[in-house]
Amino acid sequence: MRKWVQTRRGNLNHCAGAQDLFLQSLAQWSIDIGVAAEPYFVAPRPNWAGDLDGSVAVISALGADSRPLHTIRRGSGYVAVVWGPYAVVGVYFSPSRGLAEFESFMAELEALVRTLSPRPVIVLGDLNAKSTAWGEPATDRRGELLEEWALGLDLALLNRGRVHTCVRQNGGSIV
Repeated sequence: MRKWVQTRRGNLNHCAGAQDLFLQSLAQWSIDIGVAAEPYFVAPRPNWAGDLDGSVAVISALGADSRPLHTIRRGSGYVAVVWGPYAVVGVYFSPSRGLAEFESFMAELEALVRTLSPRPVIVLGDLNAKSTAWGEPATDRRGELLEEWALGLDLALLNRGRVHTCVRQNGGSIV
């Protein structure tokens, strides 16, 4: 077994083509597990697990040596699975929702992550928060709260790079 787990996350913006490309990249790059925020659909397959709203999905690799996914909990904007020795939490929080809702969502996620211990926990997704800690030019209030949340749970930030992962007409962001 490999020492490192290969993961990817992406926001697919409910686009069928983006989902096809995401799935192809998981297969092509031999990615072990991926999290898709705003998927086009959540496939009813044993290597997929989705939240209650269809806003985020965890997808594991297929193959003879693949680990199965076991869904632990699903909520609005999150899904938690056990995948081998790991707990994986896929998350999505819409940018149109307010700060009070964000704080409540993060409190719910904190309680969930604490219940997953002592397993190693991987949290992947798109919380629409900005912070210089992961390459944004400025930190917003959500970013501050997310940094505090991660520190309080002893989670390490694994983001790499300073290239926009979301590009739109009015600008971009680094997930």
